[in-house]
Amino acid sequence: MTAAGGPRPGGAAQPGGAAGPGGLTRPLLSLLAAAACTAALVGLARAAVGTASGQRLDQLILSGAGAHQGPVSRYAELAVETVSVPVVAVLLGLAVLLVLLRRRADLLLPLGVLVLGANLTTQVIKHLLVTREALAPNIDITPNSFPSGHTTLAATAMIALVLAGGRARVMLAPLGALWTLAAGIGTLVVGWHRPSDVVGAIVVAAAWTFLVLGADGLRERSRRARAAARPGHGRRRRSAEPSAPTTSRAHRAELVCAALLGLGGAAGLAYGALSLASLGLPLDLRDTAQQLDAFIATSALIAGGTGSWLALTLLLRTPTSRRPRTAERVP
Repeated sequence: MTAAGGPRPGGAAQPGGAAGPGGLTRPLLSLLAAAACTAALVGLARAAVGTASGQRLDQLILSGAGAHQGPVSRYAELAVETVSVPVVAVLLGLAVLLVLLRRRADLLLPLGVLVLGANLTTQVIKHLLVTREALAPNIDITPNSFPSGHTTLAATAMIALVLAGGRARVMLAPLGALWTLAAGIGTLVVGWHRPSDVVGAIVVAAAWTFLVLGADGLRERSRRARAAARPGHGRRRRSAEPSAPTTSRAHRAELVCAALLGLGGAAGLAYGALSLASLGLPLDLRDTAQQLDAFIATSALIAGGTGSWLALTLLLRTPTSRRPRTAERVP
């Protein structure tokens, strides 16, 4: 999402710059990420729901979640209880309040599209497009469960609050990632959803996030191009310059937050993928040790995916230099 930032030294940002606020790099990368998430969602549905081996791995992980006894499971079980309509309504209300306090009412539409689009997509997929049938013995069927509606709701409320948070997003992003992770794992621990349901929900939320970021970046580029076509409207105030260092510090803090989330996410993805790949074949659905190993590996995968999603969101969000309509220009 666009956010207030300092002007460039020597003048305004060029609307056609490759990586600047008005450039095409961020929007195109965002749209590419949305397409990658869509492809990953299709592949996940086919593998985890549509093949016997995928269903067996899903079942092994689900059994491990039920058998796991430890602080992770206890905290996750508490977290999933917070995913309720009142709690989500409060989070979305806070997002709206932050947007209005920042005088960024233009963010209400893209945030609304993100939240509604992701949750409607989840409901359409689970009720109309994907059905579960047991393709192997000893598979517990959970019909209409892919993707998880609880996880989608938690993830979209969280990302809306992060994008609306302004400078507070450096604190909201890691806290939101932890809550989404705990809520997703919690649905496994209490037996509401299968692992692929949780992963699918996070991928749906990520796809809509990147789609909205891409569209917002293109809109910002178009706005800057129109502004550049009217160079003679008003003259600049020199008093607008002193606030640039503060914004620069906020931007650096956001980059550090994105780097930490990205590194943690990459580590989680690598550990989880390697751990799942090292499981002995054929899978023994009654082997408790293998169940727990699979659950821990999947938890790392979910954590890594969530962290990577938040890191990319912070990096691909289009920054906007100070709007000149009131503070920079005079008639």
